[in-house]
Amino acid sequence: MTKFRFLLPSILGILIFLTPIAWDGQITIGIGVVTGCVKSLMGEYGLHVLVVLMVTTSLLTILGTTFRVGWIRRHVESKSLFAVPLNWLILRLIGTLFGLIYFFQVGPELLKSEDIGGAVFVGIGINVIAVYTSACILLPLLTEFGLMEFVGTLARPLFQRVFQLPGRAAIDAVTSFVGASAIGLLITIGQYNRGVYTGREASVIATNFSIVSLPFSLVVATVSGIENFFIPWYGVVILACLVAALITPRLPPLSRKADTYFATAPVAAPESKFDSHTLLSEAWHRALQRAAHAPGVRDFFATGLTNLMFFLFSVVSAALALATIAALVIFHTPIFSWLGSPFIEILEFAGLPEAATAAPALFSGFLDQYMPAIAAASIDSNATSFVLAGLSVCQLIFMSEVGVIILRSSLPISITELLVIFLLRTAIVLPVLVLGAHLVVS
Repeated sequence: MTKFRFLLPSILGILIFLTPIAWDGQITIGIGVVTGCVKSLMGEYGLHVLVVLMVTTSLLTILGTTFRVGWIRRHVESKSLFAVPLNWLILRLIGTLFGLIYFFQVGPELLKSEDIGGAVFVGIGINVIAVYTSACILLPLLTEFGLMEFVGTLARPLFQRVFQLPGRAAIDAVTSFVGASAIGLLITIGQYNRGVYTGREASVIATNFSIVSLPFSLVVATVSGIENFFIPWYGVVILACLVAALITPRLPPLSRKADTYFATAPVAAPESKFDSHTLLSEAWHRALQRAAHAPGVRDFFATGLTNLMFFLFSVVSAALALATIAALVIFHTPIFSWLGSPFIEILEFAGLPEAATAAPALFSGFLDQYMPAIAAASIDSNATSFVLAGLSVCQLIFMSEVGVIILRSSLPISITELLVIFLLRTAIVLPVLVLGAHLVVS
């Protein structure tokens, strides 16, 4: 029975989250199909659902934060969602205001336009709800039935020696790689809260292994106009991410993180070998141990709904506020042109054409992952587009989603540290991407 409790949910999780399939003439994964079904169910009312969600979030946050309503603050779950610091209340209100302006088409023209409002609330917002709804409900298949213990034990030698991380971090990375960075990040946060990862381990995994997914990478390459180079480009991207994962954790601020566990979590036993087992048999043994304590049907869906509530109420409004602000700042102010101007000569020295156009996009990915790719679409040089498209994937830290999730979570990372990590990753991956661009495009 225990073997069945491990094998069936784990195989389902692999099929849904980790297995490429052909569907409707395209290569996708099972969770992509489920997400498409959720979008179809919403149909033409997707924007209505999004706006109702944002308004509800803002109203409950006002009640919990400003008026300190008792029924919200008495429960740990609702208090964590709706009794928030003032800056998070303001950010949620701003996101809701932007959404209402676009929905009712009343207010500033830029916010009502399809280029800003439409791109953010239709292009991003509706997709975010569909992805979160499907992924969060099904995510316990990967985390609660022994698959993480099985994969983690097998990957332990590599991750311990090379990345100084527990082996179970491998499944966080794989899930991000083929599913979505937010899904891998959710796994990491959950494992930290359960006392499986220390603060340092969780911080390193969240900022180095929440890799932008393969499907998104295909979109980036297409938008950037380098789809003909996709296979070698993606190989260079993976290499750049590995190099950054090797170097960044060994530098401040990540190297200074304490190996302490989350305050309210039970400390998990350290990963250690069973002397009487091979690595494979040890992996099987650990998986069965976890499966023996796996949740029943009711607890399975309770875990999924808890994850979903966190994303929908804690993340969506704030993320869309930041995505809107990012689009306005990047495309309608000279700020990133000023920030990028000192790097024009560096890009020219690196042999990249149209350096003046590319330089402002170097740091735009901190606000939103799409921005470097959108800038690449306006550049004729394949080599320069190659590099900017790579930055969209390799920088990892973008405030419109990953940054908001990290800051709203229990992970011990501040916004200043996120900025430093983002700059470190940019400095590390840029030479790799430039070299790859010259080798591939030339």
